[in-house]
Amino acid sequence: MRTFLPCGLLLCGLFACGAAQAATARCHLIYGGEEWTVDAAPTATPYTVEGRKIGRYFEFKLVYADLPTTGESIRAYTYGMSSGDPVLIHQATWRPPFDARKDAYGFSGFQYVYEPSKSSEIQYWCQHLP
Repeated sequence: MRTFLPCGLLLCGLFACGAAQAATARCHLIYGGEEWTVDAAPTATPYTVEGRKIGRYFEFKLVYADLPTTGESIRAYTYGMSSGDPVLIHQATWRPPFDARKDAYGFSGFQYVYEPSKSSEIQYWCQHLP
């Protein structure tokens, strides 16, 4: 005997209807006239997050930590790469509520970071996507 499921139930099984989508942190970066987007989902292993190369002189790492002992935090790390090795030149940390700022530049505001030896500039702002 064959049993047929209504299309709606079949689609829910395939796409997990009603399941909550995990929140995401997204940073928008500008360097040398080019734009990048870096996303981070909540993680319980923040030290395993890898950075992303931005142009010649920067690496950017976005970490959305969700730890049982300290709770949620979002951290942005900017590394200068002029020597070939990453050197931390900027770090920022934000705690909930991430949507407290309702302006055009998300919870972080518009940030400027300068690489000291090459006088390069990177700009970024971050938003929380529920």
